[in-house]
Amino acid sequence: MKHLLPAALILFASFYAHAQDYNVSGNVRNQQDEPVPYAAVSVNNSADSALIRADVADDHGLFRISGIGSGKYFIRISSVGSKLFQSPAFEVTDSDVNFPVFKLLADTQQLNEVKVTAARPLIEVKNDRLVFNIEGSINATGSNALELLQKSPGVQVDKDENILVKGKTGVRIYIDGRPSPMSGKDLASTLKSMNSADIEAIEIITNPSAKYDAAGDLGIINIRLKKNVKLGTNGNLSLGAMLGITPKYNASLNLNHRDKKINVFGSYGFNQGAWHNTTYDDQVLNGVAYNKIWHGIWRDTTHSAKIGADYFINAKNTLGFSANGRISNHNGGGQSETFISRRLHMEGDSLMLYSQTSNPEKNKNLNINLNYHYADTTGHELNIDADYGRFVSRGVSYQPNKYFFSLDEKEPLEKNYVSKTPVGITIRSFKADYEQPLKKGKLGYGFKLSDVKSDNTFDFFNVVSHVEVIDTSRSNRFKYTERVYAAYANYNVAIGKKWDLQAGIRAEHTKSLGDLTSFKQNALDKVDTTYLNFFPSGAISFKASKNHNWNLNYSRRINRPSYQNLNPFEYRIDELVYSKGNPFLKPEYANSFKLTHVYKAKLTTSLGYRRTRFPVVGLRIPYDSSRTYFITQNLDHSESFNLDVSITTAVTKWWDIYFNIGGYHNSWKAALPDGLIINNTTTAFNMNGQNTFKLKNDWTLELTGWYNSPYRRIDYNRGMGMMDAGIQKKFWKSNATLKVSFSDIFHTARGGYESEYAGIKTNLRFRFEGQMLKINFNYRFGSKEINAARNRRTGSEDELNRIKGG
Repeated sequence: MKHLLPAALILFASFYAHAQDYNVSGNVRNQQDEPVPYAAVSVNNSADSALIRADVADDHGLFRISGIGSGKYFIRISSVGSKLFQSPAFEVTDSDVNFPVFKLLADTQQLNEVKVTAARPLIEVKNDRLVFNIEGSINATGSNALELLQKSPGVQVDKDENILVKGKTGVRIYIDGRPSPMSGKDLASTLKSMNSADIEAIEIITNPSAKYDAAGDLGIINIRLKKNVKLGTNGNLSLGAMLGITPKYNASLNLNHRDKKINVFGSYGFNQGAWHNTTYDDQVLNGVAYNKIWHGIWRDTTHSAKIGADYFINAKNTLGFSANGRISNHNGGGQSETFISRRLHMEGDSLMLYSQTSNPEKNKNLNINLNYHYADTTGHELNIDADYGRFVSRGVSYQPNKYFFSLDEKEPLEKNYVSKTPVGITIRSFKADYEQPLKKGKLGYGFKLSDVKSDNTFDFFNVVSHVEVIDTSRSNRFKYTERVYAAYANYNVAIGKKWDLQAGIRAEHTKSLGDLTSFKQNALDKVDTTYLNFFPSGAISFKASKNHNWNLNYSRRINRPSYQNLNPFEYRIDELVYSKGNPFLKPEYANSFKLTHVYKAKLTTSLGYRRTRFPVVGLRIPYDSSRTYFITQNLDHSESFNLDVSITTAVTKWWDIYFNIGGYHNSWKAALPDGLIINNTTTAFNMNGQNTFKLKNDWTLELTGWYNSPYRRIDYNRGMGMMDAGIQKKFWKSNATLKVSFSDIFHTARGGYESEYAGIKTNLRFRFEGQMLKINFNYRFGSKEINAARNRRTGSEDELNRIKGG
């Protein structure tokens, strides 16, 4: 970190530079005095007509463009079927500018093209979420989804590739409005196979309303994939390469055809590469030291595709269909050397363990959605979703181990194992959401039915004379069935011009059955659970003035255990490490409060508190005198206080900055079996930021960085961070973009943790392949006429993201 911190100070010093900017707002209507929804509006410099900022009006024809400095400007407005409008010049001095009405004239000729060249800001702060726009970052080019999460405000990825928010697990990952069908290493594998070329934005929703599934005690992170909302036929081609220890490649193609009655779309993506990492794992157990060096490599080839269509029956009714699938071939493995000896000196029984593992795995994932949407002009809206999801994984683990003894007369000892872990998950869900005006507000209510079937097999084999012999004491099959019946009601109302209130409640009835089949008798072969929960939520928004907005919200959430963590059987990770499930894991329950203040839509400050009952953590416990095993346990409770500050603004016409810093204080308490007492606290922070410099002739320079300070859960985790630099050039009338970036400038992509409990002392350090040259070419072709996007989420919300690979 000695190189990273001074550079970070240089990078984020621009946080203190701040220019005075104003808002330009107005109302777009036609000759019949009707609102013109989704008109493209731009603010241009009066002297040279240069574009300053642009946006799209909402469905009521209202627009508000912020970040306008003092000067003289004019407004251009374009909309399909209307003549191009240009306002007289006006001046911005020391206050916001509001235009009551702009009226557009009907165009008797066909409008060929409407072009909006303004980019969205890197970070958008909305009432219920923070949006990280991937297309707004040059240095995000070539990154995979897991790396992008690490760069997102307040998000961390730990040594085991678990996703944390404010130092805690429990956030739910959605992909394009529906949860990922994985958790644990399978989720990490899927995220690593997704390239930034296919991602539009990452939405961080910390306190979702009652309309959302209650799962995810830390809220929801939605990875929003790119959508095409242009009329006519158009598409986008992206080609990328990353040059690190080994080269990596990616490509994607998106096609879209849209007219007044139908929208047909499809996409294909390809990723291929190998990623390297090194781990140093020093452990002391019962006076014996285990010093392990692991050189790992992760190979991945992924094909993904999506097809779909929306049929606009009339102005009120729409039918939709979409299907997306992914086929991934992974092979993780590597070589390790473990020196085993009596602590502090060589003993006669000291030995060296050599291991070379290979874990080929093939994953297939298919999701199908049918949707009906009704909306009229009076505010009544009905949305119905039927979803089917299927996830299949076929994994094999080869674990050859050879012991070499320090005494010459002892011959090497060889122990070889093979495990086969097929997994099948089927998810079906049906949900309906309805909204209607009620008095001066809007009432929403709905229901959801979901059914999940999970089938996990673990077959363990000892390899004797090159023959695989099944080990009946370690093989099992675990089936898990879960049904959730949910209903909710939510009400939003505006009180006057300054107050907005929202309140809701959600009820979820859960029935689950875990069925273990094994060769040996197990007292935990069936675990049947039924429970009913209520989840209230609420929010109060106050517009104190044009520059100050306040929001206070509350929600109660649940975090159900992953399916594999409920499997009570134990299995071997390697020769010295085992893993064991816990069928009696309780769901986590969290109550969260958050107070947010937004100043001029640029400076956002939030203060939050969360108390979690039965938080789930992973513990490393002695298995016997020489081996350990991992198990998940419920703690009694945890508490978290957090403070976040972020700013996004234009320092000058050519320099934009974004900076976020968040601090948190967490505590964990529990009295566990075997006399293990947990009473840990931690105070830590994380920060990230971006400087964007707009140079001449469509060149853009970018400098970004992130840093996570040391923090403690059960283990003490070391701090880590990295900085990237990139440059971008637009050409061919801005239809083509070439981006080149260099990641991990100071070679700081490293971390680790220390722990000492239950008789085990661990010191682990790791380094991953962060330093890479990334090159990306992007070309947009076809029609550029903008039309209103159709926004919809699918029904399979919570069920899809609790699958954990063995």
